[in-house]
Amino acid sequence: MESIASILMGANNNKQLRRRDLRENMMPSQALKQLMTTTFTRTSEEEEMNRYQIRSDQAIAEGWSWSEDPPEPQTCEFCGKTLYHIGIISPLQEKQVFTWLKEPEHCDCEKAKVYWAKVEEERIAAEEEKKHQEETERIQCRINKLIKDSGIRGRFLNRTFERFEIDEYNHKAYEAAKRYADAFPAMLPKKAKDGTGYIEPPEIERNGLFITGSYGTGKTHLAAAISNQLINGGIPVICMTMIDLLARIKQTFDRGDNATEADVMKIYEEVPLLVIDDIGSEQPSEWGSTKIFAIVNARYEAYMPTIVTTNYSGDELIRRMTPIGSSGRPMDSRNAEKTVDRLMEMCVGIEMNWESWRSR
Repeated sequence: MESIASILMGANNNKQLRRRDLRENMMPSQALKQLMTTTFTRTSEEEEMNRYQIRSDQAIAEGWSWSEDPPEPQTCEFCGKTLYHIGIISPLQEKQVFTWLKEPEHCDCEKAKVYWAKVEEERIAAEEEKKHQEETERIQCRINKLIKDSGIRGRFLNRTFERFEIDEYNHKAYEAAKRYADAFPAMLPKKAKDGTGYIEPPEIERNGLFITGSYGTGKTHLAAAISNQLINGGIPVICMTMIDLLARIKQTFDRGDNATEADVMKIYEEVPLLVIDDIGSEQPSEWGSTKIFAIVNARYEAYMPTIVTTNYSGDELIRRMTPIGSSGRPMDSRNAEKTVDRLMEMCVGIEMNWESWRSR
């Protein structure tokens, strides 16, 4: 439907329209402002008979003039009712139709109402999808700017489900990872429909994976395969080792652009999927332990999916995540304990304990 503003913008190009003295025909500023911002709809008779529009049959009967003949009336395909076109009244001339809307009025029969309601529903759905795509692009742009890449480099880009060698030991782990990737949309939380901004839990609340096992059993391959499938489907992912995640934060201390530690942390907290590979392989500093907990806890509270791979589990992982002080003794383990506790609650476990494929 055309808006009055867009129609009036073309008034100067209509050579057949004769202006009168503007001082005699100038509309009150408030009314003109309303006219310029009104989009005409035909969902009710009150709107159809708006002071700035007139139906073609009425204009003909009352002897209005126009520069272009009104379109021929059409017939409702559902009930056969005659449907007339709406004319836009010129604000500069008396009883003058400036132009006619291209589409006729909407019929008010029940079938037509159902049809136009569906059209409107589809229009709104398309707009929502467009907004979703724009938001996805915005997130991906932020990731590219602050993180530079997804963290998947070199050989990991080739670690897909298709290239995973399935055998009698790993087939269950493979199937669990593939199901996770295929069902990922159900893992994401949703914004409340009441407009309050609250987050509704995802369909699957335990929406992460905790992949444990010995060296060389394919843990990282499956995590990278999930990441590559989602990225190829347009879903932003960050997949890095714990050490690289912390290193990217530290880089903001020396970077010359406007990125800050808070910017990078926000990316880690908001990206649809965060994969922390090889967590516990190196013991973090007290600062690192605090940051890892902050990231995991923020994603826990927002129901954001997280995948971790590690060679450790339980108390052993807590020990590996506890920083060592200058005396060589373990420091406060509470952040490590809380981090592991959150992950255990967020994630479904996949165990991959068998002989390393590298030694076969």
